[in-house]
Formats: sequence, structure tokens, C-alpha cells
Amino acid sequence: MGSRKISFNLADATPHICIVGAGISGLRSADILLQQGFQVTMLEGRDRIGGRHATGNRHPIRDLAIATNTPLHHWNSKQNIYTSSGELLLDEKASELSTLLWDIIEEAFEYSKKNEKSIPECASLYDYVAVRVKEKLPGQVGDQKLILSMSEMWGAYVGHPITRQSLRFAWMEECCGGEELFIETTYKAILDRIAELPLEKADIRLEERVVKVQTPRDRDAGKISVTTEKGEHLLFDEVLMTTPLGWLKQHKDVAFAPPLPPRICSAIDAISVGHLEKVYITFPLAFWTDDQADDFAGYTNWLSPEYAPETNPRCWPQEIWNLASFSPENRRPTILFYLYGECSNYIINLVHGKCSEEHYSLLDAFFRPYYSLLPNFSSYDENCKPKAILSTEWQKDEMSGYGSYCNFQVGMKEADEDVKAIRKGCPERRLWFAGEHTAPFEELGTAVGAYMSGEALAQRMLEMYLTR
Repeated sequence: MGSRKISFNLADATPHICIVGAGISGLRSADILLQQGFQVTMLEGRDRIGGRHATGNRHPIRDLAIATNTPLHHWNSKQNIYTSSGELLLDEKASELSTLLWDIIEEAFEYSKKNEKSIPECASLYDYVAVRVKEKLPGQVGDQKLILSMSEMWGAYVGHPITRQSLRFAWMEECCGGEELFIETTYKAILDRIAELPLEKADIRLEERVVKVQTPRDRDAGKISVTTEKGEHLLFDEVLMTTPLGWLKQHKDVAFAPPLPPRICSAIDAISVGHLEKVYITFPLAFWTDDQADDFAGYTNWLSPEYAPETNPRCWPQEIWNLASFSPENRRPTILFYLYGECSNYIINLVHGKCSEEHYSLLDAFFRPYYSLLPNFSSYDENCKPKAILSTEWQKDEMSGYGSYCNFQVGMKEADEDVKAIRKGCPERRLWFAGEHTAPFEELGTAVGAYMSGEALAQRMLEMYLTR
């Protein structure tokens, strides 16, 4: 599009666009459309803009972070790994096994990309790792078991166990590889930049839940009617749905009239929604660092722990990111646990609806067997007692679609075509879809993907108006 601006015929009304959802994708779409002179109304079910925030590892959000002086953290390559018995692996061994595992996963991406449709639908990423580990470490049964246990932490990237990750479509998760970047502070400055024009020129209506979108069967058959939970009926020229995939799963059969095309419905059903959750545990000080925060491992893994049978009888592995390793002005005495699958479901149901004291007590009891193995821990030291514990509850959040982000599980037949089907939307009915689940393949399931999907959809809409 460049800097070319659309000129509307003065005899016609300026097109009025409805964007359902004021997350990153919706705000980015609004920004572009407003620049081109469209009238934009945003309907957001929450009492705030911004939607779901997550870290991304590619250019648009990184560039916005740099532009807004938002500090980014580059995790070091050190990794602490505790075995199922609670023994800490030597640094050399941990580095060797971790490097080998990621080499195998990168190989799996390439294998998936090259062989995609010839790979059985039932094959998982774990299956590939298991075969390659035996080939690369013949006879080394102990190390083979360790790497397979380490591979379970892949679930912290996609929200489901590695045994459920489709090998056929592993290439669509390739964004999870490479260098990890983390926002050291908050997304506020980045969000403020994205939302600047929408806040100035769009009609943003908070706490407005959409319950019905009634579209014409073709572009020349009148306006689109959007009904809110409050019973208001609003008319628009185009409707852009930036609601989470999980919301579409819950509402696709009742929220659209006429019904969505079968191909889009089947795509929404086929793509999975992850069960990723986070638990932040903050201490009076970072007792585990010995005042050498930069040298402490960025990651720590507890593999299939067998030493917490009362709180974790299923031996769910645990992983933390060390927020005390941030730059001096932003470092915090906090460890961030990433949970997924059955473990995240268990934790959320354990604490949902509990008072703050019980919430703290239950989570501290669950995670103490792991943080108590960190260096310098002492049960008699008040600095080793959590000061605060915060947990997400995406699986209980209707606005998040009762989950986190899209992923591609064993059994999927044509995940790439499913994404394309939703991404295409129903332009003939003036109904469009954007969000992390419609992003470019290399950024599915990320905040960057949400941003890029909103941008791409707005550009498509502009192109359509240019060619009319």
C-alpha cells in the first residue's frame, strides 16, 4: 500500500468498520484503517484494551519495544536441570544434553517441513525425538531417558504435552525455536504506541460483549447487524472478528447468521487451544543468586519429580524462568513457572475461587519442593519464604476463550489449510477474522503473530476498496 490513501466518493458514506476485540490484532487493524480514513468502532468485552499479552521473539514487537525504550531481556544459555530424584546435573552435562535436544527439535522442524503430508497423522514430535535420541546416543540408556524427560518441557511452549504435538505440522511451531526475548517490564509502552490512533479516533466501547453477527449473503445486500449482550443492534459495512480462537470454538454455532461456512467451522474445530498458565513467585530477595544474578541460569527444569508424591503424584515436570537475571534496574526476586496440559488444569482448578490466603498456601505447598532445591535455600530463612504468589487463569476466562494460544496436535489432517481458511474469512459477506490463530505460519500463537495478522487483514481490506 505504501503511503497511498484511499479517497472515498463524497456521494457515499465513509465505510464504517466494526472490530470485535481490542487486543493487539484489533488495535493494529484499527490503526491502519483509521490512517486511511475509515470510521472504526471497536467492541471489547473486557473493561480494558490490550487483550492477552505474551512474549514474542520476532521483529514487530521487538521493534516497538526498541522504539518505546521498553527493555528486552536476552536469556543466557545456562540451564539448571534437576533429575527425577532431585539431583542437579553438572553444568557440562546439562549443556550437552540441552544442545542435543534442541538440535533434534530443529531437525524435526526441517523433517516436518520437507515431508509434511507423508507423515502419519498419528505421529508426534515426541516420537521423532525418541527415535533420534536412540540413534545419536546408542547404548547410553541413562542419557536417553534424561533427554526424553527434558523434551517434555516443550509443552511449556505450546500448552500441551510433546506427545500431543503433531509431527506432521511441527514446522508450524518453528517460531518457538531460536533466541528467546522477554519484556523486562510491561507491555504498557508498546500497547500505548499501538493504541495511540485508535484511542484518539476510534469509538472504543468497553464491556460490550457481542452475541450475534448477522451478515448479508453477498456484498451488495445491505449492512451487517451486530447485537450486543445489552440488546443493542449496531449496523456496519464490515466486521472484523479478532476474538480468540477459543471464543470462536464456543460461539461459532450461535453467534453468526447465516452460519459460518462449513470449511471455516471445521478449521475452528480442528485447531487446538493450548492450556498454558503462569505462576509468579516473588521472594523478599533472590536468595538463589549469591548476588551474581547475571551468572545464574536463565532456566531451571525439574524433570519428572518423584519426590513430591503428596502434591504431584503424576510427576508433572516443572520449569522456571529466572526474573532476577534481568538488567539491574529491572531485575526482580521472582521465579516464573510455566505450566501446561494436565498440570495447568489441576493447578487452576485447585485455586480457582479461593481466598488470597488459601491461594497462597495451596500454591506454595505445590511449588516448594522445587524452589527449595535452588541454591542457598533454607527453611529457616525468611528471605526464602514467598512474599507473593500470582497465577493466571486463562482456562477460566471466557474472554480468552478458556485457554491460551493455538497449537497443532496429533491427528490433524491439514492444519496449514485450516489456518488459511480462517484467515481468508468471508469477504463476500464482509466478515473477516484476525488474531494469533490467523498469523503468518512462522508466528502462529504469539503476540507478534496477532500484530501481523491485524496488519495483514487491514491491508487486504484496503486493497479491496482500492479495486472497487
